Amino acid sequence: MPRSSITIPATIVVALALSACGQPATKNKDTSSTVSSSDPVAAGAATPAGDTAILAAAESFEQLTETSFSATPSVLDGTIAEVQSAAAGLKGVLSQDADSRLNALLADIATARKADKRADLAIAAVEGYRVLVSAVSTNAKTPTAVNLLDYAGFRYDADLKAKPSRWDDMARAVAFGRDQWALIAPRVTDAGLNGRMEKALADMAGAAAGRDATAAAAAAQRELALVDDLEKFFSSK
Repeated sequence: MPRSSITIPATIVVALALSACGQPATKNKDTSSTVSSSDPVAAGAATPAGDTAILAAAESFEQLTETSFSATPSVLDGTIAEVQSAAAGLKGVLSQDADSRLNALLADIATARKADKRADLAIAAVEGYRVLVSAVSTNAKTPTAVNLLDYAGFRYDADLKAKPSRWDDMARAVAFGRDQWALIAPRVTDAGLNGRMEKALADMAGAAAGRDATAAAAAAQRELALVDDLEKFFSSK
């Protein structure tokens, strides 16, 4: 989804639901847990008519993820209120499982805010984003894998900003991103865009392996910007 500036950045034995089909796992455990690519996944439950509402709500979670580390307390509380309102507006749109997972993550957000744990807040918010974009129908113009590449970049960045940085989970997040990219790369006929995304993901993996915070931050920013380019690519088709 388009973004103005990225400050960025589970639960989830979750998962990144990180499966080859890129949908969310059916469990929600602890926002500080790691990303897994092998958990079971559920198909997107929304109808095309519900996609607009779901993606609009996902933008609120995206905004919370991006501002979790930098926002003042009052601004942060306002964004959390927007997230809560957006989630409440999806009653009857999401599957029972997605709705349950989202409610658990809203509770995690509230807990993290109360404890002023910004990294945990960011992780819970990005997991909420993942639940929502994974619930979009399979008929959506932008493939779910594109939004899950966004998720991978956000989670990687949030892990990086945690104190201490969560390097192992960063490696898992980029591995998940590579799985999502493999699903759509053959459809990206723009050779330049294709090559830039390949390089950004490789740079993210290398920075995580080398525990290079400067390189990791730069690579994550490039990957997130390239997701915007992918959205434009698919929306123009």
